[in-house]
Amino acid sequence: MNKVDMSASAVTARLKRVSQLRRLCLSLKKAKLPPEGAAKTTEQRAEASQPAPPKTK
Repeated sequence: MNKVDMSASAVTARLKRVSQLRRLCLSLKKAKLPPEGAAKTTEQRAEASQPAPPKTK
């Protein structure tokens, strides 16, 4: 069985991580889903955020 670091700094780091995860969970709980047709893939969002390539003449 692995030993768990119970030093003050290690416990503090784990408590901070749990606190961050809790805040994330609570904010996700409050988040609203977009309308059905509005869902975009990560790739579509990346393409939309990039500037258009320069036009050639």
